[in-house]
Amino acid sequence: MEIKRNIRRNCISIILCKILLVVLVLGCRDNKAVLEESEKQLDAGTPEAAIAGLEAFIETAPEEPKARLLLGKAYNELGRHTDAVEQLRRASQLYAAQPEARTIARLELARTYLRFGDRISAFRVLRLVQRSTSDPKVLREIIGLVGDSYRTKQLTDGDSDNYSPTFSPDGTQIAFSSFRADNGELYLMDLNGRIRRRVTFTTDFNDSSPAFLTTPNYLFYSSEPKSTRDVKVVIQSSGSTPIYAGFNLTHIHSKTTQAVLPVSFGARVPRTSPVGDQVVYESNVDGNLELYLLDLSEVDLAQFTPEDVEPRRITFNEIDDGSPTFFPDGKRLMFVSSRNEVNQLYTIDIDGQNEVHFNPNRYDCYNPTVSPDGKTIAYVSARGGDWEIYLIDADGKNERRITNDIGRSIQPAFSPDGRQLAFVSDRSDTFHIYLMSFDAPVTSEDLVKRLQ
Repeated sequence: MEIKRNIRRNCISIILCKILLVVLVLGCRDNKAVLEESEKQLDAGTPEAAIAGLEAFIETAPEEPKARLLLGKAYNELGRHTDAVEQLRRASQLYAAQPEARTIARLELARTYLRFGDRISAFRVLRLVQRSTSDPKVLREIIGLVGDSYRTKQLTDGDSDNYSPTFSPDGTQIAFSSFRADNGELYLMDLNGRIRRRVTFTTDFNDSSPAFLTTPNYLFYSSEPKSTRDVKVVIQSSGSTPIYAGFNLTHIHSKTTQAVLPVSFGARVPRTSPVGDQVVYESNVDGNLELYLLDLSEVDLAQFTPEDVEPRRITFNEIDDGSPTFFPDGKRLMFVSSRNEVNQLYTIDIDGQNEVHFNPNRYDCYNPTVSPDGKTIAYVSARGGDWEIYLIDADGKNERRITNDIGRSIQPAFSPDGRQLAFVSDRSDTFHIYLMSFDAPVTSEDLVKRLQ
């Protein structure tokens, strides 16, 4: 009788264990489903929905580190940085036995500190990560959080704003606009920042956006009547705002200048083709911002009139299309459009066919430019409360940020060999031009110095 009772008790125990196991498995599946759904909501740009589910989840599972990590990210999306810090610090503690996951949580914590300006706390956390890993990928990410990813030098100096850099076809000079004469004028400098010459002399106009034609020594640029003493550095135009600007063409040695489009045309942001004397630009002359093409290849650049050049419209949309740039083959363009209320990158053939949304995401993107080999796109993205320069492969993959300093970094321009990038930043309180070398990535030794 006793043996049977023991057997019965054992059977009951086994059954109870199986029931408990099933409950635990189902609970884990439910937990996993909640976390997966929260991640999807974050990716979709709906952090409010993710927060509601995660806060309820943590009430029942307060020791789940991933839930706290996701909740910290969601709080960050809404600007609730203090709440985010609390969750991310707790996630880091709960991940103590999982070094890789702990690194992810600490990196997110450092990003949060940086978002609301606490660089001291951010660097303290990043020093902990740097000392605990030798993973090159993690070290590159830390480098990207505390400064530029490649070694950079400042080319211009002084109290005047400098902007709109572009390389000469031979890569030995950079044309740019500067307000050093109390209005925007064009200058040429070498790659060490030494001024070679002043190109324009128009005290009543602000000249900007220089672009070299393939015909040597000709510089195409935008000219706008000077209305105030303030510098106007346009990141993205709006078709609803009048544009009082036109285009000129000047020979950098003879100073001979030709009007191409009069100021009344409202044209801006010219970019020249790398394979011929063609210019693409944005204009709101037809009611909203659209792309247009000028073909100067059959024109005598030494003597012509605006009547000799007929602009051809490329895009026909109710939404603004602007900031165009050529691909190296001269047959395709990349541009910015504000569809879905977010500025995104699109591509299109110069005949207006085959339009493609290049980089679907939920962040504003500006100032695209394509590398000379066509493999990489540089652009400005506004995310995390900052404007920085990113690179992305031409297939839309492998996005990475390459600038991260105090202030905004804008207007990237590739050198003809693709080994350098000129850009504009106000990291010193004034807009200056910087030169980044892709041949000189920041090293681990450089990182240690930065974190100190």
